[in-house]
Amino acid sequence: MSNYPTMNATSVQELIPISEQNGKKAVNARHLHAFLESKKQFSDWIKHRIQKYSFVENVDYQSFSLIGENGGKSIEYALSLNCAKEIAMVEGNAKGKQARQYFIECENRLKEQSKSLTPAEMFLQNAQLMVEHDKRIANVENELHVLKAKTATIPDYFTIVGYGTLHHVSVNLRQASILGRRASELCKKRNLSMDRIPDPRFGEVKMYPREVLEEVFEQPLN
Repeated sequence: MSNYPTMNATSVQELIPISEQNGKKAVNARHLHAFLESKKQFSDWIKHRIQKYSFVENVDYQSFSLIGENGGKSIEYALSLNCAKEIAMVEGNAKGKQARQYFIECENRLKEQSKSLTPAEMFLQNAQLMVEHDKRIANVENELHVLKAKTATIPDYFTIVGYGTLHHVSVNLRQASILGRRASELCKKRNLSMDRIPDPRFGEVKMYPREVLEEVFEQPLN
């Protein structure tokens, strides 16, 4: 006989709280950490798990900031059931096995509930999943967009054309020259360094800090 709580209407929350995060069931990583009785500090523990097992943000988990009553800020993590189950499994102790079995029972319960959905409820659920999928695709595309524009060795430095591409602003050669001249002048005035990268057309092109480019792109091109 299993010594885990049976999955009825009142016991889902008894072992490890399960909440709703963006339309999906989620587990607070801090609650899981406490249940597993890990001796490691929470922040070190969760970061190590995410890195070692290659969990993907906005797919396996979501991170968010919380402000405490004393004004302190903490980083929290909402884990998918699959992610929480895997973390519990690799903990390698009795509490980990117990948590893993609990999450399996949760998943089975959710599957049973989905079988009883009306066609309208199924349509709504699928629509929500599609929206979440589109958001994840948009996030990935945006990250790729940033990587294309951001090829400097210094963080947050971009070329004129790269910054324009990142913000969906078309920049021709004449405009790039004007913007580049303004950005160079601002960097010299504020004693900010500039970077350079190879360019197949011009040999090398300059790269400027993000805050400088934000300013020059807001100015009208006369």
